[in-house]
Amino acid sequence: MSALVKSSILKHMADGKLVVSPILCARQRGASSIDLRVGNVFLMVRARGLSVVDPARFAHTDDKVGDYEYEQARRQKHERYEAPFGQNFLLHPGMLALVPTLEWIKLPANLQGIVTARSSWAREGLSIATASLIHPGYKGVITLELANLGQIPLSLYPGLRIAQIAFHTLTEDAAAKDMSSRFDMAFEPAEGNKAHGDEAFLPPKVKQP
Repeated sequence: MSALVKSSILKHMADGKLVVSPILCARQRGASSIDLRVGNVFLMVRARGLSVVDPARFAHTDDKVGDYEYEQARRQKHERYEAPFGQNFLLHPGMLALVPTLEWIKLPANLQGIVTARSSWAREGLSIATASLIHPGYKGVITLELANLGQIPLSLYPGLRIAQIAFHTLTEDAAAKDMSSRFDMAFEPAEGNKAHGDEAFLPPKVKQP
């Protein structure tokens, strides 16, 4: 596995194999990465009511819009905000927010992406909190899991460059069956299924009378 440098990234983009769009300025393209901008949607994670991160809630659900229990749990945990360009969103200390990138990404079968916070923001306490690996073949926006590890609020504006993605070549193309993801073609953040593949280790769903 090796990382692509700027010239290789641009060649893949020119060939249409790799898509990162829109690129709004030349500074967005670094020596071996591309800067990613904050999108306009913020899903703020809040503890309230019946909210709890319990994989058992996902173990025997359709995990789709229309499943009442899934939708109820999702709405209890997340508050959705839309911020136009020029309006800020405050990420307070200890907060976690799911934020889409402004850019749409498409990866070929022989590339995977690694997402990290830009150092200028990391030094202020901003962390790309969890998943940073973008699988080969992915298409959609990237959801940034943003956490404020500092002690003062961070003011985030849609369009700011806060993350970066680097690309690594694989020893061979990923198989088509391994590239499918429930997050493919995502246009905004969505909660993941913590139980997928582990249902046998969770209690069965109890039907309400």
